[in-house]
Amino acid sequence: MFEVGWSEILVIAIVALIVFPTKDLPRLLRTVGQLVGKARRMAGDMQAQFNQALREAEREADLADLKNSVQNANPLTDLKKTLDPVRTFGDDLKKSMTTPLAPKAVESATAPVEDGAAVPVPSDPHVEGAAPTVVQPQAEVSPSADAGKPAGEMASEAPASGGKDGGAA
Repeated sequence: MFEVGWSEILVIAIVALIVFPTKDLPRLLRTVGQLVGKARRMAGDMQAQFNQALREAEREADLADLKNSVQNANPLTDLKKTLDPVRTFGDDLKKSMTTPLAPKAVESATAPVEDGAAVPVPSDPHVEGAAPTVVQPQAEVSPSADAGKPAGEMASEAPASGGKDGGAA
């Protein structure tokens, strides 16, 4: 606190010997020592009270922060943050399922088909990289000579198997 060197102490001692008589000097030094001790104790008490008040203020601030964090804590918020990628994937999937087909795909699907031409069937527009499926029209069956015969006669003309039927060849 106060820096007092040996030279200052020597000056104070010489002044004290001149001003005070030598017989009162021990009592004076004892009184000064007691006053310095009281001053040090008072300074220590004041510093301890200041430190205690500072610790109490820090505890109250920490307690207030903890109280606010507990009041604002919501376990569902953490769960929502964790499941957010799943939610966005579901939203994208839902959006892609509800969007209408592109107009080009609809026009080609409704265009009239010529005889013998391949008809492209639109694949799922939501699957990337899927190639459209091509359906070939069935060839028309030309009426054969057997068309005029009754069904029973056609069955009898079927080649006979040489097996258990007992049919003659």
